[in-house]
Amino acid sequence: MPPPKVAIGKDQVKAVKVLTVDQQLCAIRFSPDGKLLAAGSFEGVIRRWDFSNDKFTELAAIKGHNGWVQRVAFHGDGKRLFAADTWGQLTAWPITEAEPKPLWSVKDAHDGWIHGLALSPDGSKLATAGRDKTVRISSTSDGKKEAVYPHPEIVLTVAFHPDGKSLVSGDHKGIIRQWELATGKLIREFDAKSMYLKDRLQDVGGVRSMAFTADGTKLVAGGSSLASGGFVTGTTLILIFDWKTGKLEQTFKGTGDKDGFVHDMAMHPDGYLIAVSSGQPGSGKVFFQRLTEAEPFFQLPLPNCHGLAVQPESTRIVVSATNANSAGNGRVGKDKENYPGNTSPLHVLDVKLPKG
Repeated sequence: MPPPKVAIGKDQVKAVKVLTVDQQLCAIRFSPDGKLLAAGSFEGVIRRWDFSNDKFTELAAIKGHNGWVQRVAFHGDGKRLFAADTWGQLTAWPITEAEPKPLWSVKDAHDGWIHGLALSPDGSKLATAGRDKTVRISSTSDGKKEAVYPHPEIVLTVAFHPDGKSLVSGDHKGIIRQWELATGKLIREFDAKSMYLKDRLQDVGGVRSMAFTADGTKLVAGGSSLASGGFVTGTTLILIFDWKTGKLEQTFKGTGDKDGFVHDMAMHPDGYLIAVSSGQPGSGKVFFQRLTEAEPFFQLPLPNCHGLAVQPESTRIVVSATNANSAGNGRVGKDKENYPGNTSPLHVLDVKLPKG
């Protein structure tokens, strides 16, 4: 029998604190030592919090982007943060400095929106996924372009295989491609078309997030099983592929028909998948899923979750959600008290679950 669902407030999962933020946030990530949390903002800045203790002190924000800072990634040295925005800018920041100035910045890394960002296992390369239907490989030392992989569709997410030899890219129509980094050759494709729907003259869906198991034997892809394109309603969808054979091994479909897209995911060091979703209207959740079981063993409803960060060497995770009863379009309504603009509270959770 599957393990019982874990209730929030029990010993296994505790709500530590909710950090209020006066902006909307995109991706959130911890530094390798777990002492710093960084978040990309819809306001074009990078927000920072000191997580070295339970005070969670916010540090000075980093300014220097014009578009939404859609993705962020820490280098393994803990001193550099890479940020990608919706105007196509890719920048390296000395994240630990009090008032960081760019180490380098490429204003036109992509022609428009950068949807995905990933760091190679050895820390030497960055992969970015663009609305311009390309994946760009850049050097982390200076941002210079090393390769470009063209795609027939908009690319939404990228991930490096743990062995550092391959890169996978997920596109808007549900195709995942494997690229050999040494040669730039397209090796094979994985079928995730169940994450795509054409409805009412709209193309909706796509592979929104990806992760590998630590041993590299499984590729996990997140998106949505879509019911309609009008209001983009659908339920969460997780696909698990065997890396050696390329075959789809398991499909996990959520139960809520409005929970939407799996926007972010991470493999927890103890062996399970943690993922967050955002859907219509104001729906979303954080959930824990063992890759050998049909249903999540923990789910917590939270409005429109867009970011997830797992603190290294800790039992703590942070989820970026949306304030309840907000305007939905980010603007403050005439009734400011009951119809506020959107912000992204950070939910700090302490997770103590059995391994496996």
